[in-house]
Amino acid sequence: MPIEKPALTPELCYSAESLRRFLFLSRSLTDDTISADLNSIPTVKESKILGSGSSWTKPEREKIGSRRRACKDFVYSSVFESWNVRDEILEYCNKIANERKSEISATAAKKPKVDPRLDPYEARDLPTYTKEEEILSWVASEKGVEDIVRDRSWSIICERCLDIGTDSASGATPVVGDNGSGWRPAFQTWKNSKLH
Repeated sequence: MPIEKPALTPELCYSAESLRRFLFLSRSLTDDTISADLNSIPTVKESKILGSGSSWTKPEREKIGSRRRACKDFVYSSVFESWNVRDEILEYCNKIANERKSEISATAAKKPKVDPRLDPYEARDLPTYTKEEEILSWVASEKGVEDIVRDRSWSIICERCLDIGTDSASGATPVVGDNGSGWRPAFQTWKNSKLH
């Protein structure tokens, strides 16, 4: 179940504790509960057995199709939506920190340089961007956490859902642990479909 995205402001990035709590809560409500949320959907093995039998009746085949749609709907509307919101937050804070660093660097470049032998304390008055470096550091850290969480979640999704983790052209399931490449194409395709 996705939670509401906080209103993004630069101040929110500078006081990152609330954003980090939001990211933690979003992961715990979406990714940490994936197994429980997918319990009503058949596993790949069960579905292949049920779907491959030509002796299955039309209502039984429709039930499998209905479960496939339910699984895709859950992944697209809950999991991918949550991932997208978290990406937006991280990208926003990354952009804010980089823009602020550029502004500070431009201000420092305009300030006349004084020889440190004449005024050794001049450097203390130069603007710094320590806070911006902190933001960039926690954003990079959170992106690393996202990759790990998404790899694990995608592994569970591929085990439980049909046609989610497959390459539609070849029907082959991507390797999930291969630098997260399994979830990236599916997530990007979903994001692209939202733009059109």
